[in-house]
Amino acid sequence: MQPTTKILVLCGAAGVGKSTTAYEISHQLGRADVPHAVIDTDQLDQVHPWPPPGLAPSELSRRNLAAVWANLAEVGHTRLLLTGVFVTLERELAWIADAVPGADITPVRLTADVPTLEHRVRRREIGSAAAGQIARTLRQLADLRRPEPPGTTVIDTTGRTVTAVAAEVVGVWLGGGEGRVW
Repeated sequence: MQPTTKILVLCGAAGVGKSTTAYEISHQLGRADVPHAVIDTDQLDQVHPWPPPGLAPSELSRRNLAAVWANLAEVGHTRLLLTGVFVTLERELAWIADAVPGADITPVRLTADVPTLEHRVRRREIGSAAAGQIARTLRQLADLRRPEPPGTTVIDTTGRTVTAVAAEVVGVWLGGGEGRVW
């Protein structure tokens, strides 16, 4: 039996273009009249203290994704685009699969070179969090130098337009090759 739910997990260090690419993917799918939902997983667990006392780090995200997806599926959605840093992708894919059982999950890791990441973070982070975010981004980048799980596509966003990156991701996710929107 074919999975009825297709999930794209768009991940990478802060500054690689996850959110921007997700918005562009959503626009491309919308223009093609392809029903879908977009969730930035940061919004699933943005609480203090974190993690909540007595819960594993991913448990609140898992519970919230399961609840939100139940509502989206009830109204007919079958495609979900999730964004998140996800340094340890294997662990993250496990709670996502648990929250949306039976889904076909396509992981795509976005990357960029250090000067690009620093430029993007400095442009985005204005205020007291900028220096801390750059330090976290560089730590994330170092942590991401491990092998990816089988089936993970890695796409470098350095020097590329968001339109081109999004079209390539859509091609990987929904098939039909780069640039084709379903």
